[in-house]
Amino acid sequence: MDWLSYSPADLVPLSRETWLRLLADYNQAHLPIVALGMALGLLLLGITAHATAARLRLALGLLGACWLWIAWAFFHQALTPLLWAADWLAWGFALQGVLLLGAALLPMAQVVEQRWPLSLAWWLLAIAVLGLPLAGFAAGRPWQALGWLGTAPDPTAVASLALAAMAPGHRAWLLLAAPALWCLLSATLLAVFADPLWWLPPAALALTAVSLARRRAQHHTK
Repeated sequence: MDWLSYSPADLVPLSRETWLRLLADYNQAHLPIVALGMALGLLLLGITAHATAARLRLALGLLGACWLWIAWAFFHQALTPLLWAADWLAWGFALQGVLLLGAALLPMAQVVEQRWPLSLAWWLLAIAVLGLPLAGFAAGRPWQALGWLGTAPDPTAVASLALAAMAPGHRAWLLLAAPALWCLLSATLLAVFADPLWWLPPAALALTAVSLARRRAQHHTK
């Protein structure tokens, strides 16, 4: 068997229409949790606008619970009947949820308080909370199939990149791997679907890299 002859489309037995229907059915089935996720996104924007160590630990813990929810409800329950790799993705999201909860429980060095204009990482969080759903709607997705932070993998992964970029010390690098990998997988999946928003997850990765580089440069100039 020549594995080099396979393309990503050969491994994804879904169409864009099936994917959007899945999201719509998932949102409808868990509507109260989706609404809670929307509120949580706004809460995260508020508590990280002037982040302290305690606030950032709270944000990491809340986001960790979201990863665990998505692992169980989205990947294991909703996606497993349609995609062979769904349970592997569920385990990956569950592991990231545990890492975020662990990071929330461990002591954290004091975070430098942000002033206006807020950091690039905060704006990346705003993209996760508000920008991705609005971009989906602008691209023609039905509102029932929009992805929201806390219950959909894309905005939750981008929000995790943002919080990891805010975290002091080496903690950021430990928390980056899973959301970065998901952004690459999501971009591949959306590209297979010929979805016009396939470039957004890699763009979020690029903004995260710029945010980390800027923070590193500021640290060395002090």
